[in-house]
Amino acid sequence: MSTPPWWGELLDTSQVLSDRDRAEVDEWRDEPETDEPGVPREPDEGDVPPLTARLGMLSRAFTDNAPMMSSEERRRILGVLEHVMAAGSHKDRTAVGTGFLEGMLTGWDRGFDLHSVWDELGPESQSFCRSLNEFWGIESPDGMRSV
Repeated sequence: MSTPPWWGELLDTSQVLSDRDRAEVDEWRDEPETDEPGVPREPDEGDVPPLTARLGMLSRAFTDNAPMMSSEERRRILGVLEHVMAAGSHKDRTAVGTGFLEGMLTGWDRGFDLHSVWDELGPESQSFCRSLNEFWGIESPDGMRSV
C-alpha cells in the first residue's frame, strides 16, 4: 500500500500518533527477519496496513489520549485532517472520513466526549460527522448542528 504525501505531516503533529503508527506498522510487518537463514531481509517500506485501517488505529489513539493532549496538539492533528477533507483526493477524503472521523464518532462507547474537541474540528470534518449521523439515523446533538 502506498502512503499519501500528507501522512508524514500528520505523524509530525503528535508523538502519540507517531508511536502508535510505528507500533502498528511493525506488528503488520511481523514476519521472519530473513528469507534464508543468516541473510537479513530488507524492510519493504510499502508494506503497511491499508490507509483507512491506519487512520482507524490513529483515531483510537487520538480518542484514548485526547484528554491528555494540549489543545494545540489536537488542533494540529485535526488541522491536517481538515486540510485533507477540504482539498485532498476523493480516496484520501474517504479514508480520513471513514477511518479517522467515523472512529472518533464511535469512540463514545469507550467514553470519548466528542464535544470536547468539536470546536477544534474544521467545517469539512464537522459536516462529514453530521452526514454520518444522518446516514446512521442519529440526530446530531445541538452542539454538533451547523450554525
